Amino acid sequence: MKGRFCVLSGGTGTPKLLQGLVRVMDPAGIDIIVNTADDVQIDGAYVSPDVDAVLYALAGIIDEKRWYGIRNDTFLTYEDRQRRGFQDLLRLGDRDRQNCENRALLMSRGKTLSEAIDWQRERLGVRPGVYPMTDSRVTTVIETPSGSKEFQEYWVRDGGRDEVLGVEFRGISRASMPEGARYSLELASAVLVGPSNPVTSIGPIIGVGGYRELLSEKYVVAISPIKGGSPFSGPLGNMLRGLGYEVSSLTVARLYADFLDYLVLDTEDEPVAHQIEEEFGIRVGLADTSMKTPGDKFKLAQTALAACREGEAHGR
Repeated sequence: MKGRFCVLSGGTGTPKLLQGLVRVMDPAGIDIIVNTADDVQIDGAYVSPDVDAVLYALAGIIDEKRWYGIRNDTFLTYEDRQRRGFQDLLRLGDRDRQNCENRALLMSRGKTLSEAIDWQRERLGVRPGVYPMTDSRVTTVIETPSGSKEFQEYWVRDGGRDEVLGVEFRGISRASMPEGARYSLELASAVLVGPSNPVTSIGPIIGVGGYRELLSEKYVVAISPIKGGSPFSGPLGNMLRGLGYEVSSLTVARLYADFLDYLVLDTEDEPVAHQIEEEFGIRVGLADTSMKTPGDKFKLAQTALAACREGEAHGR
């Protein structure tokens, strides 16, 4: 289907890009496959942070100061639980918690994660399709000198300060691609890998069986989440160093090299553009990738869309 694009997303950089993308093309022509390896159960709430960042961003209700949760949410339930001695791993607002509790309720009644997310997408008025990377439980575990930690423990509870010795996606060997995600990839005329962490956001997605094979058949554009040797957000720098990689857009190209056709770099990274083209055969474009303002998001989305359109027109 010409003009239909699939986006692979984590929870911070890519939702910002999506806010621009829905302004430069028909939102109904976009499908989004989202990392769910950071998901966590908190009592009666099934929290899917990256999925909710995508849903809330596209619904226009995300708290853009923190890039998670709902703008102007209250925290009465969280504060009451704290007083009663409950130490929740995540600080959920009341509306955010209700969304996560509704998801857990739907799943307890036999709905898959895909079905629960689609139910929420419709009620939030989000037009693009939004799919989890899998309906199975996959958990990102960070190996540190003080032991194994699930991603939210490593990043939220402990602030990402530990040295990273390894990253494991527990359960991924048993995980499969949901029907909706597979169908969206098969229909896509091009795929856009958003500027999310290539290790713990995009890594779990492409680690599920079937994704890399389908991506190798598509024209794939990615946007680097690194500018001038520094990630825009999150623990990516610490992770890459711990895993023995250089913190640079060159590493992003290396991690995606088996399926990537075109990589958008920040203009500050122009010095590595030629090396990426020579070493991996990946075409490179330059743009301002900072996305500090709505105008920045719009312009970067235009750049990404133009690269996807070119691939759609000429193929691989």
